[in-house]
Amino acid sequence: MPSPIKIGCLGAARITPLAVLDPAKAIRGVEVSAIAARDRSRAQQMAAAHGIAKVHDSYDALIADPDLTLIYNPLPINLHAEWSIKALKAGKHVLCEKPFAMNAGEVEAMQAAAKASGRRIIEAFHHCYHPTFNEILLFIRGGGIGDLKKVDCQFCIAIDDKGGKEIRHLPETGGGAFMDLGCYPLSWALAVCGAEPVAVEASATLTSRGVDETLNAILRFDTGVEADLTASMAPGRPYEAPLTITGSKGTVHLLDAVQVHRAPFIRIQTEYEEWEWPVSPMLTYLHQMSTLVHGLQTETPLPTEGDFPRQQQRTLDRIYQAAGLGHLRENGA
Repeated sequence: MPSPIKIGCLGAARITPLAVLDPAKAIRGVEVSAIAARDRSRAQQMAAAHGIAKVHDSYDALIADPDLTLIYNPLPINLHAEWSIKALKAGKHVLCEKPFAMNAGEVEAMQAAAKASGRRIIEAFHHCYHPTFNEILLFIRGGGIGDLKKVDCQFCIAIDDKGGKEIRHLPETGGGAFMDLGCYPLSWALAVCGAEPVAVEASATLTSRGVDETLNAILRFDTGVEADLTASMAPGRPYEAPLTITGSKGTVHLLDAVQVHRAPFIRIQTEYEEWEWPVSPMLTYLHQMSTLVHGLQTETPLPTEGDFPRQQQRTLDRIYQAAGLGHLRENGA
């Protein structure tokens, strides 16, 4: 029987229980064994609430722990490359939260460290592991709606800057609506179109701190397909994450393309009929954890490693350049 995957968590981020701690309790072959945070008391609180055996005094001590198999990195984006590379050099696999890095150069450095260490680094794009994601791709690639014409997707939700403490509003920590939110619509567009765009247009409105509060991007692909993507964290914006894919013979619509399990169905309309395709309510994070464990134990490739983060980040960089915000993707912005 394969050895269990033992996870160590860098930091006590808000996403950690939903993304890793709770799914690990429900999946065989995995255990969250250790945690470390800048504020040790926060790590102790999370450890006590979730039955984590060890609380380390520092990030360095965590990644040096010989009992750990994988490090989960949900730190601010500007720390993804630094601590992921350190973990890889320490002989650990890494599950790194989205978006993967500040820029494409960091992605290359992270993947070079993985290759040199013989370990793997995976981007935590949980929705890509839900079966509905692949069902939609297979349906479209099988000609279900004819020739692909258009992809429309957005992710909008108000994110308060919390008096200057919210990292998603700070340029130095990789803030910006399209980095935190827009990476989801982008992942759908790249997956549906199966390639990187040949042309990119983008425009943004900025916060007082100079990051994109709302950003719209138009991507054009060599097949003639156009993707219209929007992300907004503006005050008062309600949660919205719809996806519509239009072809020459029909459309596919998903009400929530981020938390796929929350969408009751996929609506498909063709020139002949319209029907609703049920969506599994099992959480995307459970699917991600299950597939991650299986992939590491069997050395099976995972959908969000390799080319996936490279294509994502190269296109993110191009979108920010097109919006006149390329400086936000530089280290130490």
